Amino acid sequence: MTALILCFIAGLAVGSLFGARTLLILALAVFVVEVGASVVLLGASSGLIWLLASQVALQLGYLGGMCLRSILERAGIVIIAPQSRQSR
Repeated sequence: MTALILCFIAGLAVGSLFGARTLLILALAVFVVEVGASVVLLGASSGLIWLLASQVALQLGYLGGMCLRSILERAGIVIIAPQSRQSR
C-alpha cells in the first residue's frame, strides 16, 4: 500500500512540474523496481498485480498533477513562461 501512495505522490509531483518525457523515465524506473521486488519478495502473479497497480497510481498522480498545475495557472498563482526553441 505504501508503494502505491509513493507512486501516486511521485506522479503528482512529476505532473505538476515536468513534462511527459520525465513521466516515461519515471514509469520505466517503477517498472524495473516492481519487477525486481516481485522476483525477490513475491511470486510472479502477485508481482504482476502490484506492477499494474503501481503504474496506474503513477498515471493517476500524473493526471492529478497536470490538473493542479492548470488550476494554479488559471488562478494566476503560478506563471509558466513559454520556452523558445532555437533552430540549429
